[in-house]
Amino acid sequence: MSVAVAQVENAVPLWRRIGWLTLGEGVARTGQVLSAILLVRFLAPSAWNVIALGLSVYLVAVTIGSLNLEHSILFFLPQLSQHQTNRLLHQTVNLLRLSGAICGAVIVLVQASTEVLGTMGIALCLACAVACELPTVVMTPIFIARGEERHASMWGSGHALVQFLALMIPTLCGFGARGIAYGLAASGFLRLATFTVVFRRCVNGEHVHTPGLLKRQIYFCAPLGVALAAGVLTRSIDKWLVAWHEPMKVGIYSIAAFEVPILAVLPYAGGAAIAVSMVTMFHNNQVSGAHSVWWNQARMMSLVVVPLTVGLVVIAPELFEILFSRSYRTSVVPFQIFTLIGLHRVTEYGAVLRAAGRSVEIVYSSLILLGSNLVFGYIGLQMHGLVGLTMGSVLAFSVAWVWILSRLKKVFDVSMRHVFPWSAWTSSVAISCVTAAVAFYLSKGSDSTGLRLIIKLMVMGGMAASVGLINQRDRKTLPMQRNLLEGNSHA
Repeated sequence: MSVAVAQVENAVPLWRRIGWLTLGEGVARTGQVLSAILLVRFLAPSAWNVIALGLSVYLVAVTIGSLNLEHSILFFLPQLSQHQTNRLLHQTVNLLRLSGAICGAVIVLVQASTEVLGTMGIALCLACAVACELPTVVMTPIFIARGEERHASMWGSGHALVQFLALMIPTLCGFGARGIAYGLAASGFLRLATFTVVFRRCVNGEHVHTPGLLKRQIYFCAPLGVALAAGVLTRSIDKWLVAWHEPMKVGIYSIAAFEVPILAVLPYAGGAAIAVSMVTMFHNNQVSGAHSVWWNQARMMSLVVVPLTVGLVVIAPELFEILFSRSYRTSVVPFQIFTLIGLHRVTEYGAVLRAAGRSVEIVYSSLILLGSNLVFGYIGLQMHGLVGLTMGSVLAFSVAWVWILSRLKKVFDVSMRHVFPWSAWTSSVAISCVTAAVAFYLSKGSDSTGLRLIIKLMVMGGMAASVGLINQRDRKTLPMQRNLLEGNSHA
């Protein structure tokens, strides 16, 4: 398989392979956004409470249950012979089947002891969906390893479409939470059946026992697996706190704590774009060069992500009024506060630590974020309800941000003052906030939701032009800043 991979990679342009994968991911994320909006629009609040909590459990179970095993496929395949490759793939699928069965059993046991998911029937459907989906997560990396990015995109897009229909058809037919749970289980069975056929066609032939392969695979997957588990728990622990403290407000908070995909995708895409350069520079002991590459990427993202974040905060009242019913008005302020977390997501910090060979610190940062989110979120929920909970989440992310910057300071051997492009970031925050205040003032006199939204978008568009002028100014001063950074790193 490794020979075939090399030949295909030489034949297919890189931009085309990236394009197919981006398309598949984009379809999946768009489906998630549309599903959330339509479920809120058409479900009764009581049914949405159950489904929102159930979907969060489903997401956590699939993420943790995967054990990060699918990420090991691309790492190990180029090192193995054809028979060893078959062994690795069958071994991975069998582990995921076992993990799926365990995760499904845990969901059923949790429902039996707490009854948080409404009925046992809903819990059984979620358990079946998780158990069916987990073995199939290896299909996308298998396609990528074979140089078939178009098939990988079609696989991801097809699953997203089937799951979207499985959620929407019961919703539109008025079958409620139980019908949606059945639909989710049906989509899982269909995905597993399709996977079984495709996997047998892609992975055929003999497979031989390879001593030590399982141990190597688990050691490789463990650190990132723990980080992914902590990350998905961080995104769900606040919803579970609400379910425990104010169970009737789970649906409202799920909308308030909804993460807008573009604010997460942009930093990750930026980190992926510079990952190879940083790995090469760290390997060649060019630490100052790696810092310069990351610093420039963070500066560029500050001029894009910060205005988008503030812009979403500004137009949130109009968006909620247009997209959701009046019963979800109380979600607006928590959503605005939660969105402010995006102010620090101007770059992918984990890419630096992985490039520098410090993957363990990614685990530490994930655990710090999870712990602080649990502590501050609980305190905020007790003091000020949903608003306090979201404020606690923002504080938790701030603590984790400062900690990770302190790690990067040591990686790049620079001071806290020079590790991050503070000037560009603070300028972008200041201009965005002033523009937000102007947009709010100019639009508050209108009674039309659509007109207020148009006014705010026009003002924020003018802000984007202003940020462009800042970018042009920074480009002129960039050579001097680079020299300063290099001088400090050498010192």
